[in-house]
Amino acid sequence: MTTPASPQDAVLGAGTLTFFKEKGAATAFQQVPGTISIGQVGEKTPTLEQTTLEDTSKRYIAGLFDGPDKELKGKAYDADEGQQAFFAAARARKIVIIQHEWPDKVTAEYEVVLLGYMRDETGGDKTIDWVVPCKQNGQVTWGKKVGA
Repeated sequence: MTTPASPQDAVLGAGTLTFFKEKGAATAFQQVPGTISIGQVGEKTPTLEQTTLEDTSKRYIAGLFDGPDKELKGKAYDADEGQQAFFAAARARKIVIIQHEWPDKVTAEYEVVLLGYMRDETGGDKTIDWVVPCKQNGQVTWGKKVGA
């Protein structure tokens, strides 16, 4: 007889950190503070049909990975050097490495091409927010931060 799993507490996303660095540049990761949305992280391979005339039902194989379109969003911090460096890279449409660290110490690192910089819709009673659209290149490298 199997012992039933006991309920566990979930982990909130509050405290998730986002960093970036230019690809190939001998630079360290810089934090992008104020990030409010990182979208889904990971990958899903599309399917390719391989059905032949002899088959009586459709058959599929995994195709080549195509990175997702993403948007990173955040609150504008006027004097923050990390944000300003990220915005400059976005305006220059650089290829960068993005790194996230969640409160459960899981880490993800992936390459994206930054596709510009936008200020999100602004209202008198709302904060000034930014959006950086990007396209993921390649797959995510997953890890687990030890200690700390």
